[in-house]
Amino acid sequence: MNIEEIKPRWNLRENNKQASIDMWDSMAQSFHEQSSPTFDENGFLQLLLSENMLDPETGVLDVGCGTGSYACAIAGKCEKVTGVDLSSKMIDFAVQKAKKQAVNNVEFYCMDWHQTDLKENGFEKSFDLVIAHMTPAVQSADTFLKLSQASRGWCVLSKPTRRTDPVSDEVKRLVGIAEKRESSDTDILYAFELLWLQGLQPQFRYERQHWNMEKTIDQACLLYINRVKTYRDITTEEEERIKSYLRSIAQNGMVREEVDTTITTMYWQV
Repeated sequence: MNIEEIKPRWNLRENNKQASIDMWDSMAQSFHEQSSPTFDENGFLQLLLSENMLDPETGVLDVGCGTGSYACAIAGKCEKVTGVDLSSKMIDFAVQKAKKQAVNNVEFYCMDWHQTDLKENGFEKSFDLVIAHMTPAVQSADTFLKLSQASRGWCVLSKPTRRTDPVSDEVKRLVGIAEKRESSDTDILYAFELLWLQGLQPQFRYERQHWNMEKTIDQACLLYINRVKTYRDITTEEEERIKSYLRSIAQNGMVREEVDTTITTMYWQV
């Protein structure tokens, strides 16, 4: 198989872009409230240091930067960080975070990586390090290849693999959706093959994680309904079915989900 044969196999799925924006906007506050990662404790950040990807002259692009936690953490060890994300609320929080932490060498832009023209935005071969940490911004051959096209040095991609989401899986089952996008098992296989076919030698790190997720009933309805809408449009009856299920499993007004996953981090030089 060659690169052109992989592209139609690993392509962007038909989805509702606004539902994706609404879903990530709804999660922005909770992401913002999470504790910021540090080089002392975070395996992803430690990898960047151990492989000498950061120095005072390094320019970094953070694809799918969310609320800017990693961009702000990295900023103290490089020249400049540029963060892009689909969610305007995520970007608003990222700007607030940088200001609160007095981080002056970061810039954040609300941008859809799926549609970003690298040349037009001045991103082509413009960064020493390009990272995509736990983001759906990279979900096709084209969006993956853009990482290397934007880099003149290192690229790092982290994805949740071998993931179980019991509540989300049941919500999708209720409306007849069998596809599972939360786990990026196939994406990692395609990504490796694309790099290998280019003569590159990607390396891997793995980290088991367990997440205890908790939402109010209203927050859960917004999250899971919009997540389903990224697969296909649903009827009012299907929405009510989802709401009824979430109310039925709520305890003290909160919907809880325990997620198990292996974070697979792939890194390579271009």
